[in-house]
Amino acid sequence: MASRIYQSAMARVLFQTQFGIYLFGNTFSLIGTWMQRIAASWLVWDWTGSAFWVGMLAACDLIPVVVIAPFAGVAADRWERKRMNVIAQALSAANTIALTLAFVTGALGLGSILFFTLFQGILTAATQPSRFAMVQQMVPRQDVGRAVGLNSSCVNIARLVGPSMAGLLILHVGIGWVFAINAAVTLVFTVILSRLRLMAVDQMPKTTAFLAQMVEGFAHVFRTLPLRLIFLAMLFGGGLVRAVAEMMPVVAAQAFEETVTGLAVLTGGSALGAIVAGLTVGKASHARLFVATPMWWALGGMAALVLTYTGHAGLASVAAFALGGAITRGLVITQTFIQLTTPSMLRGRALSVYSLIARGSPALGALAIGYAADRVGLFSAVTMSSGLLFAALLIMALPIWRASRHIGEES
Repeated sequence: MASRIYQSAMARVLFQTQFGIYLFGNTFSLIGTWMQRIAASWLVWDWTGSAFWVGMLAACDLIPVVVIAPFAGVAADRWERKRMNVIAQALSAANTIALTLAFVTGALGLGSILFFTLFQGILTAATQPSRFAMVQQMVPRQDVGRAVGLNSSCVNIARLVGPSMAGLLILHVGIGWVFAINAAVTLVFTVILSRLRLMAVDQMPKTTAFLAQMVEGFAHVFRTLPLRLIFLAMLFGGGLVRAVAEMMPVVAAQAFEETVTGLAVLTGGSALGAIVAGLTVGKASHARLFVATPMWWALGGMAALVLTYTGHAGLASVAAFALGGAITRGLVITQTFIQLTTPSMLRGRALSVYSLIARGSPALGALAIGYAADRVGLFSAVTMSSGLLFAALLIMALPIWRASRHIGEES
């Protein structure tokens, strides 16, 4: 009986709301994004053979959020979200078309591919909070959680499918087709976004200064001890462990005879681990979520060590699966904790801090680990980063345990 109720609710979300249309377009768009990301990283590795430049490519995609996320969180509550996303998606389509043409004509080089990636990173950072918030304008209130869960699953499915398709296309058709397909699905998603009919929502008053509202969100995070600690754990986990996931081309080169195939296998394995981790998150108290977060980051550190040490393809695949699962579980329960414990009027701005750390910390970490890997080797660089993570989490253990006792009393 419960299964039938769940299935009917899922069918309602997918087929009787605007969210089903959005999810269809977004899933294919994300698959195209992951295809292009893998193709671009493979090109940079093929051109340079440098872990630093692979890390630089990841930084161009991720680091804009460090500057933009605080503004984007306030903008999502002040301005029309659909219009923001349609404009950004149209610019993204134009960017991808320009990248495709540059490759086809032979004009694409290291500098230009970094520029195209940076521009896309800016667009993503500017619209991510508003796109998350749009979900509540597409489904009834009682279905918001289910819609968010479906969206999360599709994101990870795209991470699984996209790299595999990119690997096949690079091997059998040509890398230009990867860029062309992403350009096509990006255009289709732009049209889908423009045709969505969203429910009206109350927007945050514009009488309060933009910067004052931004400061208010940061002030809440800094004065709330559990949020400070869980964000700090996420910062260390993202910069010292999640960044290792951006080094997959380097790992593939040392563990697989065919680098392109290995890259697709490792990235796909990491995505599969993420899907499993996301689907197996159970209900837990606020305190248990809080305490579990650093444990998952520590597990990710151990998986990163195995991934970069072994030269065995099978063991590297298992380690990639574990790494993807640990990273996703750390991120999912962190976001869940924020959603459950932050007042509704501050939730968007608190989640913009989450977005900032989620995208910014691995970008900076990838640069540092890539730079160190070129000089001392990838395993030595990851040994240092994981060692720093374990030390930081050990120092934080007592404050986290003490804070968890108060969370338990409040919950």
